[in-house]
Amino acid sequence: MTKINITERGCHESCLGRVLQLKVFTDDFDRLYWSEVWEEFVKRYPGKWAVQVFPPENQLVDGKNVYHLWVCDYCPEGLNLRG
Repeated sequence: MTKINITERGCHESCLGRVLQLKVFTDDFDRLYWSEVWEEFVKRYPGKWAVQVFPPENQLVDGKNVYHLWVCDYCPEGLNLRG
């Protein structure tokens, strides 16, 4: 099993309120499945919501297999698929 690292990149004000930016990666920058990122996230931030964004191509930063999540203080309005 590949060791997954999560580093906190600081808090930022956003359209979702105050969010904590996370950087998710492996030591060798191996590609990760969505489920691997999610499982590591919920272990470290139980009960929290996070958002991953997909920017336009001209703003994409894609040098390595690094994934960025923004952790919200609350469920982002309108994004809860269960209600």
